Amino acid sequence: MPFINVKLAGALNKDQKQQIAKEITEMMQRVANKPASYTYIVFEEVKTEDWAIGGALLG
Repeated sequence: MPFINVKLAGALNKDQKQQIAKEITEMMQRVANKPASYTYIVFEEVKTEDWAIGGALLG
């Protein structure tokens, strides 16, 4: 059972999340032969002020 955690800085709208979830699920079916009914996806949206790269905050 795949558990996929999509973590990103900023926010997505519901339609964007739906499209990403659909495409990730299809890719897991095609590449890894995993059934869609067992593919779990979680979106974690992190404020840019809580995310840093190279020692600098994104927001």
